[in-house]
Amino acid sequence: MSGGGFSSWWLRAGEGSARKITPAGLLLGRSAHCDVVLPSERASRRQALVYLASEGPRLEVLGQGETRVGERVVERSADLADGDVIGFESLSLTVSREESAAPRVRARQPVWVLKDPDGGLFGMASSPFLVGGSVEDDLRVAGWPDAALCFRLAEGGALEVEAQADATVDGTPLPAGQRARPRRGARITLDGRTLEVVTGGAFASGSTAASGDAPGLEKVSLEFLPRGGRLTLVQGGEAQTVYLSDRRCDLVAVLLSPPEPQKAGDPIEDDVVIARVWGKQHADRTNLNVLLHRVRKDLSRVGLDGHALLERTEGGGATRFAVHDRTEVELE
Repeated sequence: MSGGGFSSWWLRAGEGSARKITPAGLLLGRSAHCDVVLPSERASRRQALVYLASEGPRLEVLGQGETRVGERVVERSADLADGDVIGFESLSLTVSREESAAPRVRARQPVWVLKDPDGGLFGMASSPFLVGGSVEDDLRVAGWPDAALCFRLAEGGALEVEAQADATVDGTPLPAGQRARPRRGARITLDGRTLEVVTGGAFASGSTAASGDAPGLEKVSLEFLPRGGRLTLVQGGEAQTVYLSDRRCDLVAVLLSPPEPQKAGDPIEDDVVIARVWGKQHADRTNLNVLLHRVRKDLSRVGLDGHALLERTEGGGATRFAVHDRTEVELE
């Protein structure tokens, strides 16, 4: 992708009101507890959920009432695009994409920190934050092209980097003009010099502790929906929520509520996880690793360090959700 704009997605009811679409999702239904209430007895209490996936907004049908996108009836799920109309018996909602400047860093939101090869630490207190060889850049690196890397604060506090010259992120090529979302601990290399993302994001403590340190969560809750669920993590009194679809939700559920005598925070053996998530369907460690990657990616979309939260034991064979004895764990 290219360009300096920041995209936000909205669900509009008519010309006036709109709700922002986030990774946590907007719950639509007859219940007064929904984010958008459908005034129809034929709608289910929880009829549908619209959430922001990594590729863009997506619709998940949760209830029995009819849900349409344009003229098409959606039975299970559908990707959404700008201008799509989601139709119910009693209400129509339009998906809208808006381009704007990158969001400003809020005073309470921790900044991301870069570490250079000499050990210097540099906080990115503004968005965008330019790194390159020019005197106009926010961080100057000798020998680099002007504005070689452009860092921005993305949705949910995640970090986004756009390369203006060919680079790599953890060894994966990042061609000029392309963007990536580096996680905490990522190493970005350009012209033989490497910058490390030391800390940051919505749950960063503001310290420069090593990337393997535990997140120190105060509360983790998983709210089950007719399909998938909402995972909420609280630290420092601030919460981040993300919607997890189907098996992704099942994976987190078994890690937070494993069979006795194990408890949340313990490494859960792969055989146990596979049996709970896939049941009698055939699955192996490859399937588990793919699912684990997808859940980590979901967490990274809201600025969380998926690799730190979902830990694999050394050599593999077991996975734990990184909670400690004082973390309140709730499944509902």
